[in-house]
Amino acid sequence: MAALGLLAFLLVSPASPWVTDVLSLVYFVGGAIHAYWLAAKSESQQPRRWFSRWYGVMGAIACLVVASLTVRSFFFEPFRQPSQSMRPTLPMGATLVVQKWGYGNYGTFGVHGVRRPVSALLERGDILVFEYPKDRAVHFVKRLVGLPGDKVTYKAKMLFVNDMPAEQHFVRDELDAETLGSGAVHTESLMGREYSILLDKARIDPGVGHLDFPMHEQCTSNQGELSCRVPAGHFFVLGDNRDNSADSRFWGFVPMDHITGKVVLVKP
Repeated sequence: MAALGLLAFLLVSPASPWVTDVLSLVYFVGGAIHAYWLAAKSESQQPRRWFSRWYGVMGAIACLVVASLTVRSFFFEPFRQPSQSMRPTLPMGATLVVQKWGYGNYGTFGVHGVRRPVSALLERGDILVFEYPKDRAVHFVKRLVGLPGDKVTYKAKMLFVNDMPAEQHFVRDELDAETLGSGAVHTESLMGREYSILLDKARIDPGVGHLDFPMHEQCTSNQGELSCRVPAGHFFVLGDNRDNSADSRFWGFVPMDHITGKVVLVKP
């Protein structure tokens, strides 16, 4: 029981309340110690096996810790969707399971162990977790729309990649329960990938204004239209909630070595 509790503690999202995590850890470690104390008081005359002795218990806990940290660092790690910027695909607070193997950014709990070149295939339409270029301690979640060498254009709430429009089709109107604002859910098709986006048709797109981010010379902005040529080793990302997302339109490209992994499972 204690071992399972500790494993659950190590696998929960780092965005969960720290008080709950600390209390859980104290509870399960305390349970293990208490179980060992009860076993030590047993009047049984038979010699106890190694796994019922203190070093057996501590060894089992150590193995669980190592195994859990290995999984989180190199294979899969849970994250929380921190904002509304990926609605309607990802609700705020959703748990995201992120595949890390192949993306070269290995570590967990804010500690970076190994950095390697990306070897996994990245495709337009993937949802990525990455380190925010302006503060690498902060993780963002956005949709990949532009690969190195692509020309990405955003105008009049429409996305174009290499001068090909990402076709949109209206699905339904949707009310934001927090802001009481209305939006329209559309499907968007990008190079064979289809997903949902949220547009506020009543909101006039003001454009991005003055371009002030690394390699901004790769972009032009004119009367609400933004067009960028994605430089080598970088990516262009957008939020699905197009009128409520801080993304590559505003802070620039995502360097390849900032990518943490790809979202493979979503639990609302």
